[in-house]
Amino acid sequence: MAQIGGSVGSYESGAKNNKADVKTVQTLLTNVAKKHGSAFDPKGIDGLISRTASRSSTVTAITNFQVQKVRMSRADQRIDVNGKTWKTLVSLAGPGAVKPSKPVAGQITLTVSHGGKIPTKTKFKVATKPTFSGMYESTFTLSGGLTGTFKGSIWPDDMTVKGRVIDGRYPLHIGFHKGGGAAKQKATDLVVKTQGIRAGLLVNARNGVPVQSDNANKKTSYGINVHNGFNSARFSDGCPTIQPSDWSRFIKLFLNAFPNIADWHTIGNNTGKKIGTFVIQK
Repeated sequence: MAQIGGSVGSYESGAKNNKADVKTVQTLLTNVAKKHGSAFDPKGIDGLISRTASRSSTVTAITNFQVQKVRMSRADQRIDVNGKTWKTLVSLAGPGAVKPSKPVAGQITLTVSHGGKIPTKTKFKVATKPTFSGMYESTFTLSGGLTGTFKGSIWPDDMTVKGRVIDGRYPLHIGFHKGGGAAKQKATDLVVKTQGIRAGLLVNARNGVPVQSDNANKKTSYGINVHNGFNSARFSDGCPTIQPSDWSRFIKLFLNAFPNIADWHTIGNNTGKKIGTFVIQK
């Protein structure tokens, strides 16, 4: 299933133009050009778009496609996730235009190394000076079936109410963040999102995990997910968060590795199969 995690098109239109997304759009346009004419040819699949729209063959192809195939009176030169231009492009490119990634082989280990650092914007009952300048103090490292290094945090925003997961090893599952009591998500939801119910990783399949907290009664937390943070705050109730600039690159690895929606619902609605181990260490 072809998918993009962010908008593609002219920089003037506000398109994000992540390299993998640009390659996907260029591949689809190339396939459409073979069937419907050279006006839709991006003239290469390199994942790049010129900063100046008039110099970009890909932007020209998108513009022609929007006018001639989407029937827009004025092209906006941008393909948005699940937007009308995207849906039309996928439909005309046809099945198989973008080869799906092979499912991941082997178990994954996601290791979080925090170094004992306390990031800024972490509230404690007793004022505590941060030992790390910034909100994302930890290094998240993927090994095994998937590889990559990302910045993130193990800390909730407010330790007086919530807690952080104690160092240790926990089962790691795929699933949907905020989807514990929600209706079963669909295959079309396997895209990069930063708000609402969205694909993420589940620590111990939403079951209880031990936490440390300023709240003496808070010993265990449920529904712990690895999800995206934000620039102004982490907005975490105890969940490990990925730095926003790394989120798309992080979650795409799992979306590509597990393209079958059934894998995301193995245990129940929005709670998927076990894919490995989550490790928190100093």
